Amino acid sequence: METHRPDPILEPETELDTAAVSRVLSQLAERPGDAADVYFEHTEDVELPNGGEAPGLRVWREGGLAVRLVRGGETWLASRDRIDNESFGDAVRRVARTMPSTPFLQPQVGRFVWTAQPEAPEVLGFPSLVRRALRAQDVGVRVRLRVRRHRRWVRVIGLHVASGLERECFYSAVAEGPFGQCGALFIGLDGAAAEVLARRVARAIAAEDAPAAPEGETRCVLGSAATAVLLHEAVAHALEADVLARGGHPEAAIGVQLGSPLLNVFDDPTSAPLPVRRRADDEGYPTLRRCLLRAGKVEQPISDSLWAGRSDLLVPGGGRRGHRHAGPTPRSLHLELAAGDRSTQELLQDADGGFFFPEAERGWLDPDSGHFTLRFPYGLRIRDGAPSELFGPCSVNAHVSELLAKVNGVGRESREAGAGWCAKGGVRLAVWANAPAMSLDTMELGP
Repeated sequence: METHRPDPILEPETELDTAAVSRVLSQLAERPGDAADVYFEHTEDVELPNGGEAPGLRVWREGGLAVRLVRGGETWLASRDRIDNESFGDAVRRVARTMPSTPFLQPQVGRFVWTAQPEAPEVLGFPSLVRRALRAQDVGVRVRLRVRRHRRWVRVIGLHVASGLERECFYSAVAEGPFGQCGALFIGLDGAAAEVLARRVARAIAAEDAPAAPEGETRCVLGSAATAVLLHEAVAHALEADVLARGGHPEAAIGVQLGSPLLNVFDDPTSAPLPVRRRADDEGYPTLRRCLLRAGKVEQPISDSLWAGRSDLLVPGGGRRGHRHAGPTPRSLHLELAAGDRSTQELLQDADGGFFFPEAERGWLDPDSGHFTLRFPYGLRIRDGAPSELFGPCSVNAHVSELLAKVNGVGRESREAGAGWCAKGGVRLAVWANAPAMSLDTMELGP
């Protein structure tokens, strides 16, 4: 597994004059209550296409900046696809609409040039690991594989905050075949990652011919990966300040009993896996271990600086940007469910006759109605306290508070699971989680 270390060919913004940038921003934010910042970003994607395309690595590299002014609840944003003095000055003027009343001193933001082609031996070597894992799973169909390494470097300078250089590095892999598509996000590309992907392919093939799951009420046990998807969609999204604001003041949710007393849920970017760990969010504010639910009650919604500035109870540090052309919004990064006191075996025994769902395909939350759907690619009937016969795709549908109130057991074995893409508002970001298994009582199973 690749360790997280500085890349010797990329250390952006080494010439950045942070004090001068802040002085320019102070001229831009000329009214009481104004806020302003500049967001510097470099991204690199390295892809190994599937076998039917041209051999070798594809590389996408880009960099740029965005200047933002927040005034009276409104936001002005100007982004540029270069990082240099001219682009910075142009973005400042664009946000200001007119030239400042006094000329500002142009800070030195430097100019970065990519100096070498990237090396990605772990990307090149991953297909052979997957082929070996597929043989071990007795998968005989042809599988096409697309592998990518995603890297991003971010720095934010504001009026009162200045983050250091934040780095992110992770991988995505998608397997395609007659069964459709199976994909996953990984921190590293090793034998364990190959086995995860191969198991998903094998399950997808088996689920094609499996009978449909019987509809109606049943007890369910969710594996760690399925639990993580539920937490992200039904807890994190539901407690984002901008989502809560659609029904009133976000701070009004604090103290509300949203789910079972067994639920203690945190969003903690500081404890995420090292290659994606963050010390500051995409507004430059320090990240923190934020308790979303304590014994099922809402304790601290996810907030960026805009929503935190409107309330004495909300705390910034949860602002994330998918790219420089979009402003920050409240979003989770690394969810954790505190472990309970039950083994997975005990959860399965208590749900005998019900269903075990090792993973979830996706989830949907309607923020206006609170209705929630969790989709599973397959399910396993629980017989004599163990997963047995396989059933095809199915889903659980419920109001989010009803669903979370049904949690009646939390496992004691936590693991990193449920990594995936989140596309809130059409802006895609990677999310991560650490969770144990979870059991739910009498859920309504549908097609």
